[in-house]
Amino acid sequence: MRFIIAFLLFFLLIGQQPTYADYPITGNFTSNGCEAYTSSRTKSEPVSLPSGQIYSAVGLNIKDGDYVSIKVEGRNKWVNKNCGQLSLASADITNNATNNNTNTSNQPVTAPGCPPKGCAEKYLLALSWQSAFCETHPTKKECLAQTENSYDANNFTLHGLWPDKLSYCGVPSDDINKDETGNWKDLPILDLDSETNGELTKIMPGVKSNLERHEWTKHGTCDGRDADDYYDLAIDLVKEVNASDVRDLFAQNIGETITLFETKKAFERTFGTGTATSLNLKCSNNLATEIRIKIKRPLPGQKLADLLIPSGGISCDQVVVDAVGVGRVSEL
Repeated sequence: MRFIIAFLLFFLLIGQQPTYADYPITGNFTSNGCEAYTSSRTKSEPVSLPSGQIYSAVGLNIKDGDYVSIKVEGRNKWVNKNCGQLSLASADITNNATNNNTNTSNQPVTAPGCPPKGCAEKYLLALSWQSAFCETHPTKKECLAQTENSYDANNFTLHGLWPDKLSYCGVPSDDINKDETGNWKDLPILDLDSETNGELTKIMPGVKSNLERHEWTKHGTCDGRDADDYYDLAIDLVKEVNASDVRDLFAQNIGETITLFETKKAFERTFGTGTATSLNLKCSNNLATEIRIKIKRPLPGQKLADLLIPSGGISCDQVVVDAVGVGRVSEL
């Protein structure tokens, strides 16, 4: 992961670089002799921390999280909390005792990197059934490349992770115009590490058409984190859904009709009783096109089941699960 100085005003006011940790703290971390990483998830760019060395601690991955964000030669690095001793400033000790870090209101999240209006508290995770998408977009590069053996032939794919009621945060008007006119190839290239880029190419076939640039420009810029962090979170959420009974229901019924009731029951078998209120099933011409899942603002390490919140969206009552190839459903 790349942690950059993205909020200059904040830096000037408090005299230190902001961290992209999701639970800011103030304190010190004394190493027992271990490694710290640019990404706690992928363990990328490891650096050795000498035993007894003291580092400035600026954040946790989540409240009471397992990873501490520390400053190593001016850069943010993640270290496992068990690899040393974390000492919090007195104000943070008080805050830890009184603040559960859960925003249960509709108030925006305020953190370094968030847009002026604050980061959204609620998100929508939109996952596509790629074969149905390709029925109406057969000349798209990703559709021309799809085969029956492709990952996207029997798994959900990432359409987007959308912060509620926010778009184009801090985006230059020229880039907004490029995005809105579909000129995505001329949008800025995203700074993703090699692992994130590889995984994103797999679970978002639209990368072939620069979908990731569009989604970042319109939605990701309002997340408050950098593109690599943002897509790492989205990738993990997609993987959870594709390891669920919902994915199995779709994959085992290609060419067949399934119902909203069946989809919701499959969702609850994996994520728990009552969680299906978070899910909406979308369709076009009777084909299942997407599932959309309402969630709280995701933090690194959180599981989908812990993020689910009720959605007020409209669903299709029954759908056909499309097969690879234009017009294939009518042939089955």
